[in-house]
Amino acid sequence: MPVLITDSRSQRLLLGAIALGVVMDGIDGSIVNVALPTMAGYFGTDTGTIGWVIITYLLMMAGLLIVLGKLATMGCAKRLFLAGSVIFTIGSAACGIAPSLEFLLAARLLQGTGAAMIAAVAPLLCVRYLPEEMLGAAIGVIAAAASIGFAAGPAIGGILTQYLSWHWIFLVNIPIGLGGIIYSARVIPRDEPVKGAEFSDYPGAVVLFIAMASGTYVLEELAARGGTDPVVLAVGVLFLASSAAFIVREKTTPEPVLEIRIFREWRFLAVTVSYLLLNIVFMGVIYLLPFYFSDVLHLDPVMNGICLLVPPAVIALLSIPFGHLSDRHGRRVFTAIAGGIFVVYSAIFTLIAPAYGVLPLAAGLILMGVGFGIAAGPASSRIIEAAFGNTKETGSSLMVTVIYLGGVLGTAIYAMLFTFATAGPRGVIAFTELDPVTFLSGFHLTMAAGVGLSVLALVLAAIVPDGKTGG
Repeated sequence: MPVLITDSRSQRLLLGAIALGVVMDGIDGSIVNVALPTMAGYFGTDTGTIGWVIITYLLMMAGLLIVLGKLATMGCAKRLFLAGSVIFTIGSAACGIAPSLEFLLAARLLQGTGAAMIAAVAPLLCVRYLPEEMLGAAIGVIAAAASIGFAAGPAIGGILTQYLSWHWIFLVNIPIGLGGIIYSARVIPRDEPVKGAEFSDYPGAVVLFIAMASGTYVLEELAARGGTDPVVLAVGVLFLASSAAFIVREKTTPEPVLEIRIFREWRFLAVTVSYLLLNIVFMGVIYLLPFYFSDVLHLDPVMNGICLLVPPAVIALLSIPFGHLSDRHGRRVFTAIAGGIFVVYSAIFTLIAPAYGVLPLAAGLILMGVGFGIAAGPASSRIIEAAFGNTKETGSSLMVTVIYLGGVLGTAIYAMLFTFATAGPRGVIAFTELDPVTFLSGFHLTMAAGVGLSVLALVLAAIVPDGKTGG
């Protein structure tokens, strides 16, 4: 049984190690977005195809987090965290020397695997070693660390892309990764064997990953290939079959990779879907904004990065204070307010145009940060609190999975909608060939879908009362 850390200095050191690992994820998430237009031009491809640079990374995280979280609960959390840091650093180096898009995507798969190992362990370390009254604040620290990485990423990425090349946006992770490995090895408590703990549901983990990957492929390629394309149809069938196989497997195996019964609790289901929707909207907007800055506003990579710096910088300022507030005053009101802010900024981007000046754009970027800064600690903590009995640790892994699955779905859905809206008579148009009028029309239609998703997130957050659930 792990011993809670009660010494405040040791608590801070542990949170520092967790934060450093999460910072790497944050930097890599935002530093790529700012370079997407440049990379699309470099490889001569469209906005949907270049989106796979984000999707491959996030897909590995979303697809592996639950099984890695399960393994971490069996007494190997520290080893997984350190191994993830090593793999992430190696993957970053491989991305940095990528000579082709195919090589880059393969390297992103490796990088995403390492990131998944880090992210799966991070909240578990909080749940396992820190007092329960610190949960909201600790999760807020994780959110703030990710946001600091996101805040630094655009500025670093813009400068590196403009003055060196996009390859350097990955190489910057190497010194951070090396420092994180050394520091984490010293401060994370050593692994304690868990008696009787074992993991055998590898078939469940495999079919879950296949379902996620095939579903993402259909979303991403539907607009480009069409609903009658044989490949899309075949992968769609694979998605349905693997999803059905996963449900059957989890219901019949004694030690499932995911406790499906956790979703029978309506409050857990509601808060989980609400947080998923918030992440879909946030990451979808973050994916599409760099193209708006580049194609419509004609900003260079440095200015593009400065604009993208605003939301994560605001999140970094707000997430820890609102995590503390939600520990004392409940989480429902904060998640509902955040949902309302998501509705407002999605509406702003639905109507925005260069003729309206800089104020609507600035308001939208700031509100993005305010909304997620308010939601980060409260909304994610609600998922863990709504889990019951021995599903608490499953809830912590699922909470992180929701973040990255939201990134996958947000990128894929927004890319699909935008591709549908901007396709010409001959099909998909390369990003460099899109005129600003066509781009803006597609941008507005895509952002309008975000309004609807945000409203649903708001409703689901508001209907769930505060308080712990029963089994």
